[in-house]
Amino acid sequence: MREVTKDKIAVKIEPNHPITRDMIGFDVILDGEKISKINSNLGFSHKGIEKAGQDRYIGQYLPAIEKIDYFAPFFYSHAFLSALERLSEIELPLYAQYVRVLTMELNRITSHLSNLGRFMDVLNCRSAAFHFFNMQNEILNIFEKISGGRISCNYYVFGGVKNNICREILTEILNFTSKFKEKFKILQGFTKENPVFLDRTRNKGIIDTQNALEYSITGVNLRASGLNLDFRKEKPYLLYDKLEFHAPTVFEGDCYSRFALRLDEIKISVELVKQCLDWLLSNCEEKCNLEIKLSDICPKAGAAVSFTEGPRGLIMCHVVSDGGKKLKRVKWRTPSFYSIQILEKALIGLNLADFAVIFDSLDINSSEADR
Repeated sequence: MREVTKDKIAVKIEPNHPITRDMIGFDVILDGEKISKINSNLGFSHKGIEKAGQDRYIGQYLPAIEKIDYFAPFFYSHAFLSALERLSEIELPLYAQYVRVLTMELNRITSHLSNLGRFMDVLNCRSAAFHFFNMQNEILNIFEKISGGRISCNYYVFGGVKNNICREILTEILNFTSKFKEKFKILQGFTKENPVFLDRTRNKGIIDTQNALEYSITGVNLRASGLNLDFRKEKPYLLYDKLEFHAPTVFEGDCYSRFALRLDEIKISVELVKQCLDWLLSNCEEKCNLEIKLSDICPKAGAAVSFTEGPRGLIMCHVVSDGGKKLKRVKWRTPSFYSIQILEKALIGLNLADFAVIFDSLDINSSEADR
């Protein structure tokens, strides 16, 4: 901390600071308690993930993709494989499509639960935070039974998924969804009826539709600002055009709106999981992949782009192939990279005490922002 002028002070929020709990730093200029300027410092968790896609064989690159966002590994695996499958004009077996939607929607729930738990922890609502984390842990246990991994699952393969999900696991998921509604009512009571929570989140960190569009914000952060744009509806992939769901939208654009919208999205994801289970329980023995070996993955020459609606917004993967077993170019579009840029817009003029609340309301993951 140092004095910039007589009235202003520069404060450094270093990586892994308790406010962010992440590999991201900030330089903040304070005028008293008010934030007058803020700059973000990225690059602390740099992985060279795009360069690695050009240096490694595709089969070797697949496990590394999930490290881009360790809260949403299934989405990044699908985004990459979807681009390759589109390039090679491969159609997935129907069973694999249902399983991908099932696991991605479960993963959307775990990602939102993790964010909401951290959000409540920042507000010192520890009981609610642990309830969120406990519910997340139940789904991670299911992931472990499906793939052997809780965070990095490496379950998707070129042309489908690694293996069928047995009936016992599908029944366990069904039991979890049936009990989810009652547990969720308790969590809503912790939050929406808490006057301290409402005071700390309402009318704080407001982002209107115009600013959200100017900064290329997508996902929940955009829909909380009044624009109904969900790429599961806008550019349907897998089976989303055959499933019944809606993308909720609110217009206030504050921290409370983003929090409440994630709660609503969790309920919608549960309904999508139930729809997938109805089909999967009747078709447990269907073909799950095209039986293409990792060492034989060799997409056609050309370029392709995939669109995936992740928990934090739009994920895009652009791949260029020359017909070999290594890709010529891999480029990622990650939503947290844009959410970090709008953070200054949402914070100017507010107190330093509001920083952590607004930061967590945007659901920023530095690993996803860095390349």
